[in-house]
Amino acid sequence: MAGRGCPTECAYALWSTKLRLWRQQRRGQSHRIISGAPMPRHLSLVLLLTLLLGACARQTKDYSRPLPPGAIALEEVPYHQWPSFSVANLDRRAFLKGIEHSLTYLRAPSAAQHFPVAGVSQDQVERGLRRFRDLLLSGASDSEIRQVLRNEFRVYRSVGWDGSGEVLFTGYYTPIFEARTSPDARFRYPVYRRPDDLIPGATHTTIAQQRLPDGRTRPYPSAGELRRSGALRGRELVWFADPFDAYIVVVQGSAKLRVEGGRELEIGYAGTNGHAYRAIGRDLVAEGRLKPDQLNLSSMRRFFRENPDQVWNYIDRNPRIVFFQEAPGGPFGSLGQPVTTDVSIATDKAIFPRAALTFVTTQTPDPRNRPIPYAAFRLDQDTGGAIQAPGRADLYMGVGETAEQRAGHQLYEGFLYYLVAR
Repeated sequence: MAGRGCPTECAYALWSTKLRLWRQQRRGQSHRIISGAPMPRHLSLVLLLTLLLGACARQTKDYSRPLPPGAIALEEVPYHQWPSFSVANLDRRAFLKGIEHSLTYLRAPSAAQHFPVAGVSQDQVERGLRRFRDLLLSGASDSEIRQVLRNEFRVYRSVGWDGSGEVLFTGYYTPIFEARTSPDARFRYPVYRRPDDLIPGATHTTIAQQRLPDGRTRPYPSAGELRRSGALRGRELVWFADPFDAYIVVVQGSAKLRVEGGRELEIGYAGTNGHAYRAIGRDLVAEGRLKPDQLNLSSMRRFFRENPDQVWNYIDRNPRIVFFQEAPGGPFGSLGQPVTTDVSIATDKAIFPRAALTFVTTQTPDPRNRPIPYAAFRLDQDTGGAIQAPGRADLYMGVGETAEQRAGHQLYEGFLYYLVAR
C-alpha cells in the first residue's frame, strides 16, 4: 500500500491515454501487449485510478473479476513461452535495496502464514530472491541471467482477468499534500488514527470487527456512519483544507505532507474497516455529473468545489476507510517494508506470493505521455483496496508531481510473471 495499506488504490487521471483506451474498448479494440511491452496502503495507493477505472475501463472488461472458487491465480509457463527477460530497465542499486526489503519481510515468523500460495512456497520465493541478488551483484549480462533462470527457476504467469493472462497495469505514487497537525478555520477535514475498538484482521473479503464495551463484537461501521456519528472524534491525526484531498489520501493509503513551518510528515496505513472499495467516479458519470471523457482528478475536484453540497453525498458512498499513523522512513507497502520507485508492484496478496520476484510486460508513458513498450523486473511488495483480482496490478512510480504525472497516464494491459527457485 505504498503507504496505501490499501494502497495505492487508484491512479490519478485518465487524461488523453485513458480516454483513448475507453474509446478503443467501446469499439471492441484492445491494448494487449504480448511481450515487452499497476495502489493503498497506498502508497499504497493506489493513484487514484480506481476512482476512474470503475467508470470507464471496466465497461467492456472486468479486470477486477475474482477467481472462480477453487481456482489459482498462477499457471506455469513452459520455457518456449517465456518473455525475453532483461535487466536493461533495471536500476540495480535500487533493485538490490528492494530485494533486501523483501527478504526482511520473509525472515519474519509471521510471513509463513501466507504460504504456500498459488502453488508457490516461501522457500522458493526466498531462494529465488537470493539467487537473483547474486546475479545482480556479479554484474551478469542478460544472456547470463537468462541461462541461470532457465536452469534454476520456474516461471509462472497470472491467469489474468479472463484466463487469457491479460492484466491491467495502473500506476500509483505517494502524493504530497498541505496539511496541519492541529485544526484551524481552513484545515478542518481530518484523517484518523486507528481506533482502539478495531479488531485487526480484516482481509480484502472480510469486514473488520468492532469490539463493543460489553465484550460483544459487530461488523465495523462504514466510513459514512463513522463520520456522521462522530465516533472517531479525538482520533484525528492531521487535517486538510479540502475534504476531497482527505478522501484522496484515504484511497491512496499513505501520503507525504507539508505541515506547520514547512516540515514534512509521512503518514501510512494503520488499518481499515475492511469494507469493499466503491469508485465514486463511476457514480459521477452514471448520474450525469461528468461525462466519461471528462473524468479525471481535476474535473472531480472542480465538480466538488462548485457543488460543495454534494461532497459528502458522494464521498460517503465509499464505505471503506483507512486509518493512519506517522510512518517515517517510508513510504511503506503492505508488507511493512519500504516501497521503491520503479521496483515495487501492488497485487492481490490473497492470491499471489508476497515479496516475490516478478517480471512485467506492458506499456508505459514516455515523458510526453506517449505509450512505449515496457518490460522490467519488479518486486511484489504492496497491495491496495482496488487491487483484488488476478487481472489487476499497480506499478509504484515514486513521490511527488513527476510520479503523479507518470502514474496518471499508466493504464495499459500486459502480462505479469512470477519467478521462483525450482
